[in-house]
Amino acid sequence: MPFGARFGLIGLAVLLINVLPSIGGEVYRWTDEGGTVHFTDDPSKVPKRYLDQMERREVPEGVLREPEGVEKPEKKPDRVKTHLEEVDRRIEEKRKIEKRMSELEEELRLCEERLKKIEAYEKEDFQYYQSFVNRKTGRLVPVASPYLEEKRRLKDRMELIRNELRPLREKRSEILRSL
Repeated sequence: MPFGARFGLIGLAVLLINVLPSIGGEVYRWTDEGGTVHFTDDPSKVPKRYLDQMERREVPEGVLREPEGVEKPEKKPDRVKTHLEEVDRRIEEKRKIEKRMSELEEELRLCEERLKKIEAYEKEDFQYYQSFVNRKTGRLVPVASPYLEEKRRLKDRMELIRNELRPLREKRSEILRSL
């Protein structure tokens, strides 16, 4: 017998061995009222109202087994889950930024109110804060408001708050654009 014929017979024998049915199990099939076909290997899982239309089928053993030698693919990271976690992280970061901005804006508002009160006091007592000429020396004597140091500190603090708010607003708008 030529080599090619022997090779063909061996291939045919291997094919027949793999294809020959062997009793492997039973599968039950039914169709629900929506037209969906369902399969199960456990007849107790079939709803009672579909028991009368349930079909029992024999399945060869080779069909029920997972093919050997086939590697299961590695579990890939869930892109949707990763994206949602990133969105949650950004939202949490936005909340922290907005909380800090709220605190700073409240402090800025209080500083501005205090500064307005000081200016109102100075307007009431304007005449006491005007420079006058010293009779002995003949020179002009500057008179400073008792609130001068507090006004300076308030203005410095307000400037610091504005400088801190600026990058926070930019970061918040960047986060909002990315959401």
